[in-house]
Parts: sequence; C-alpha cells; structure tokens
Amino acid sequence: MGVFVGKALLWFALLAGLVGAGVAVYALHVNGAVGSLIVASVAGLVLLRLRPEAQGDTERDAAAT
Repeated sequence: MGVFVGKALLWFALLAGLVGAGVAVYALHVNGAVGSLIVASVAGLVLLRLRPEAQGDTERDAAAT
C-alpha cells in the first residue's frame, strides 16, 4: 500500500511539474519554469528507478554499484 501511495505522489509531482513549467513558460517566469522542470525531472527519474524493482528484476545496473 505504501508503494502505491509513493508512486501516486511521484506521478502527481511529475504532472504538476510539467503543467507548472508550461504555465511558467507561457507567463515568461524563468525561475518558475526552471523549478517546475527540476521537480518534474527528479520525479521522473525516481519513477524510472523504482520501475525495475517493481518488475522483480534481479539484475542491477552497473551505475548503481
């Protein structure tokens, strides 16, 4: 149950970051756009990192070791 809540929050952060970046670019707010893109990219990277663990892959990537 906790993994589902965590992934749901990460998906919300990803979508909120992308929408926030779009709004900030439209309003010409550079700091808001950069901050929103940082939030979206970090959430996306964490979701990608959690993906192999959910599939049960035993092989770890070389960068993590």
